[in-house]
Amino acid sequence: MKHKVQRISKDLAERLSKWEQVDAITILESAEEDYLSPYFFISLDVYYKGDIPEKDTRQALFSDAGAFESSSYGKKDRFFIEDVPIHLEFKNLDRINTIIELKTDNFGAFRATGTYMFYRLLTGKVLIQKNLWLDHIRKKLTQLPDEFWQMLATASLATLEHYLIDLQSAAMENDDYFFMVSQSGFLKTYCSLLFTINHEFEPSRRNIIEKLDKLPTLPEHFLGRMQSLINVDGEMTNERKADVAELMAKSIIPFVKVDY
Repeated sequence: MKHKVQRISKDLAERLSKWEQVDAITILESAEEDYLSPYFFISLDVYYKGDIPEKDTRQALFSDAGAFESSSYGKKDRFFIEDVPIHLEFKNLDRINTIIELKTDNFGAFRATGTYMFYRLLTGKVLIQKNLWLDHIRKKLTQLPDEFWQMLATASLATLEHYLIDLQSAAMENDDYFFMVSQSGFLKTYCSLLFTINHEFEPSRRNIIEKLDKLPTLPEHFLGRMQSLINVDGEMTNERKADVAELMAKSIIPFVKVDY
């Protein structure tokens, strides 16, 4: 299967590289999963300048694809080639160049997905590279100042505290739906914050626990408390989960330099 993945990936990259707007193409680690795993798919990041062709032109480029669909939000295409799921994400160079300037106004880009964008930039295996842009960006990503990590950690901690208040309130009101929504936001933000305090970019959230366990710096009792929130246990009420979440929040504060 490995040879099939390599063949299809190379073919897709060669087709896409014929567009002059395309600067670089990388393949992500999801292609290394076992073929039978539901987490297996070929994911290519296509870095481009200017404008890429519209959906119809992109679909025509993959006339042999099945079940082609394109996201109306952003430029993302999904389809199958020889029964292999393919994900394409088109990323504009100018937008990346702006975000990596790390101005305060740009920090909104990290709210939804943390530093996952940078993780993909740094770790994707290069299939096509027409110039040195990607090398230049990767060098910048390895030299981010401490101020970047501190600003990100401070912002994430503030968001974490908001989610904690929300889930505590939901537990008191027996509002199961809002509790679940708030707990999800709390866990997502907490995991992002853990990577931030370790000065590491956030990977895909698939199998996130095993990735967190490898971080050098973790709060005391983190994994056990995390499992308490994730596991479905009839004896673990929302009130008890809220107490665990509060302990988790208190345990991570010493790792973030915050002035109160």
